Amino acid sequence: MNVVRVKPGVEFTVIAPGGFVLLSAIQQAATTCGLDLTITSACDGVHSGLGDPHHRGEAYDVRTKDMTAEQKQSTMEYLRTTLGDKFYVFLESPDSENEHFHGQVRKGTVYP
Repeated sequence: MNVVRVKPGVEFTVIAPGGFVLLSAIQQAATTCGLDLTITSACDGVHSGLGDPHHRGEAYDVRTKDMTAEQKQSTMEYLRTTLGDKFYVFLESPDSENEHFHGQVRKGTVYP
């Protein structure tokens, strides 16, 4: 059984409706892609300022550094397909120690 884990220190101080959709898609990706996935950032951490979607509960980061290239590709495709065009998912900081998927409600989109 594949699960979603949370890195110690990650805070979920607010979860917006779009955040619940993201969390559901992350859980579905773990099950469908056959991986344990780890959320490495939610409302915590330093991001791009007070208006950053992480602080609104509309963005999450998922660790990828322990995935193969094929696992990264299939998981990202699954998340993009499942979430649809109101969301944005990309590989942030590729080939670095901080590499991760960043998923969020698409900028300029109000969800729901």
